[in-house]
Amino acid sequence: VVLCISPWNFPLAIFLGQVTAAVAAGNTVIAKPAEQTSLIAIRAIELWRDAGLPAGVVELTIAPGRIIGEHVVPDLRIQAVMFTGSTETGSWIARKLAERGGEPVPLIAETGGQNCMIVDSTALPEQVVDDVVSSGFQSAGQRCSALRVLFLQEDVADKIIHMIKGAMKELHVGDPSLLSTDVGPVIDQKALTGLTAHVKYLEGKAKLHYECPIPAGEGHFFFAPRLYEIANLAVLQREVFGPVVHIIRFKAEQLDDVIAQINATGYGLTMGVHSRIAEVTAQVAREVKAGNIYVNRNMIGAVVGVQPFGGRGLSGTGPKAGGPFYLTRLIKDNLQVTEAPLAEDKKASLLAASGHDNALQQSLQLAAKAQVDWQKKDITARSSVMRQFLAQLASNAVVVKQEADLAQVLASARGLIGHIEKELAAPIQLPGPTGESNQLHLEARGVVACIRDESACFKYWILSVLTALAAGNAVVAVVEDKDFAEAEAVRKVLLNANLQPALFVVAKLTQLKALISNPLVAAAVIEAGSAVKALTGELIAARDGAISPLVTTPADERLLHRLVTEKTVTINTTAAGGNASLMTMSDNAV
Repeated sequence: VVLCISPWNFPLAIFLGQVTAAVAAGNTVIAKPAEQTSLIAIRAIELWRDAGLPAGVVELTIAPGRIIGEHVVPDLRIQAVMFTGSTETGSWIARKLAERGGEPVPLIAETGGQNCMIVDSTALPEQVVDDVVSSGFQSAGQRCSALRVLFLQEDVADKIIHMIKGAMKELHVGDPSLLSTDVGPVIDQKALTGLTAHVKYLEGKAKLHYECPIPAGEGHFFFAPRLYEIANLAVLQREVFGPVVHIIRFKAEQLDDVIAQINATGYGLTMGVHSRIAEVTAQVAREVKAGNIYVNRNMIGAVVGVQPFGGRGLSGTGPKAGGPFYLTRLIKDNLQVTEAPLAEDKKASLLAASGHDNALQQSLQLAAKAQVDWQKKDITARSSVMRQFLAQLASNAVVVKQEADLAQVLASARGLIGHIEKELAAPIQLPGPTGESNQLHLEARGVVACIRDESACFKYWILSVLTALAAGNAVVAVVEDKDFAEAEAVRKVLLNANLQPALFVVAKLTQLKALISNPLVAAAVIEAGSAVKALTGELIAARDGAISPLVTTPADERLLHRLVTEKTVTINTTAAGGNASLMTMSDNAV
């Protein structure tokens, strides 16, 4: 049974997207639509049943989220959860699911965003204005993908601000049933109160460039679209879910700093960039940690199968809705799992350990830094290191002595490397209209913990290490004291194969709490039958911030997709206005 929790802002599209995916994968569904728009869900299911949906396959539950959280989420019959909503609620669901123990319950969460757009001095101003207005104010700014922060290069900022203000003067706020209306009300009083509080908060912290007029009177939820200017991203403490765009000016040479600011928010849902310099758009698309990148077009209106939608970090877990890996999370990875028992004294010892380790913290920081450059390497370069590693591991005395089935493990590893090379050789080309390019890129998660206790086997552990590294991640290998020498031998072989030292760190199981509690760890991989699986799941779910996965997927071709994140890059190929490469040529170029 899959629990589907959908929002009010797309009461039909997201509701049906979740439910139909779950049903298509062979599940039954408890569907919890938003209270504000539940009539749409009721009618949709009525029509579906008229079309032949069997009784009991989809059951609607119309109730406050708190009731669902208390009574449905903890129910052991719920075997997966699909959720669209706030980051805080998504994290709460992850914790409740982890408290069950056993196999990790799949959670597909699409949460908040601090969506930004970067505009440089080469961008076409008219197109920028059109895309800012549609991305920031359409649907009263109540889309997950809506524009919140507009970075304008200072050379063109005044001109573009003047043009945006002119466009906003033409917006009509009013009854959404009228064709003359451009912007309707926000959803309810709670939303209006929150937006009004944000206006109050910005007093003295921001410059108001323009505020649209709204209908007079009371008893409505109209909120005036506003255009502000702020000094930097730190002014915004959280996502503002409504028709408010915040401008930040930047100098041409500050692009790297702008990208760093955006990534530092921890959010990663949508991102826009307007530039006719290919190197600029390529850098933004490559370096910004967002799920959907839009180049020289608006940032809203993702189409299923064309722009698979979903974020990373504080913005979601993946896999992307409408993407090729969505249904795979709705089927079980492991059908029969026998978990080794964890002795109470061992559990108590692991929990009693310090939650902070200075040496480990330093190693994680170095690993995270090294991982950025490692991910940039071509997959053939990374796989070459892995192949050299496997060749040398075959004759390593320490490993050969401890692992009787090493030859079979190495054969599986070589096959896995071949599969990873094919999967990561090029981005997935997606369909789309003429004049638009859509690609799905698979990128490394970051730092991955590969955990092996005494109940787990060498084969799973080494294949998970290999997959994580080949995918572009850094790895922290966590082992029992008795396996520490073997893990260090593996590390030595990796370094001999030219792996950068910071990319593979060996830690002891006694450091598990300090490691998993650290937000630099983006995912943890552990064999399904491991005795410390449930404990690891609780530790990773207890963290504040991004929802990070505990991965128990078998160490075969399926594992790769759990150790990468998806990024959709959509490019308006008609918007360059000519040969964009000419704009980057020096004066004396031939």
